[in-house]
Amino acid sequence: MARVLITGGTGFIGSHLVRDCVARGEEVTVLARPGSDPWRLADVADRISLVRAHPLDAPAVAAVVARAGPRRVFHLAARTRTPARDDLSDLEDATAANVAPLRVLLDALRQLDDPPAIVRTGSLAELGETDRVLDPDAAERPRDGYGLSALMGTHVLRLARARLGLPAVTARLCLTYGGDQSPDFLVPGLIRKALSGLPARVLRPQAQRDLIHVRDCVAALRLVADHAAALPPIVTVATGRPLLAGHLADAVAALVARPDALLPPPPAVPATAAHVVSSRPSPEITALGWQPHVGLAEGLRETITWERARIMSPQECLA
Repeated sequence: MARVLITGGTGFIGSHLVRDCVARGEEVTVLARPGSDPWRLADVADRISLVRAHPLDAPAVAAVVARAGPRRVFHLAARTRTPARDDLSDLEDATAANVAPLRVLLDALRQLDDPPAIVRTGSLAELGETDRVLDPDAAERPRDGYGLSALMGTHVLRLARARLGLPAVTARLCLTYGGDQSPDFLVPGLIRKALSGLPARVLRPQAQRDLIHVRDCVAALRLVADHAAALPPIVTVATGRPLLAGHLADAVAALVARPDALLPPPPAVPATAAHVVSSRPSPEITALGWQPHVGLAEGLRETITWERARIMSPQECLA
């Protein structure tokens, strides 16, 4: 039985990854922050080990790592929202939340006799919002504290791989959506509005966003873990085929009103435009056979069903 350690396992993508690992019969340890709510893991709580430790408590983290003895580590823990402040203190906050814990985890992992494969999730926010679909090796121009801290984490892991020989890869993810995601994010936010009878509108209908369903995201993370030693230190998980935000909002409204509605093909997007967050996937991961399999209509229908059930639940959790 493979031993897996997951940080951020109580979060959106992390909880889906946990369930996937459990379904495969793997021994899963979730390293969670004190006070984090594990409600997303309620259905598998009796089949995992949930251990709490502050991410900057080096002795506690090292003890968890030593006890778990993982063969694979998925580092998904991150703070994705840090409001900008004029004194730039948000940059310090984002770094403290997203870079310092990585350093503590790496120190614990390097003490193992046989270091495991390490997969960390990054973000297209590291590349920033541009005027076109980018190549995976495009110049990195983050536009906020989260993007900057994610970029710093990517290069911390790259240096750790080079110096320590760790089989470590950052998977730069495009926008990922699916069930149990906070309505603070684009797709579930639109669904919540539509289910509440409000117009599913976006501020910038012409903005372009690259997005994949969480099942395709989990498949990519597992593939990266399988081949971590052979892959480059940074792999981009995206489609290179962005959608207009306005089309996405219209699709949500149509499927909420009529689940069996046939969605029209997405409109063509201009080669250059404002507010584009998209990248082509890394050739190394497509060479391994990864590609998105969940179509937009299927993914939205599934997420709408999930959101309907959550709204009806007596315990409404937005974490």
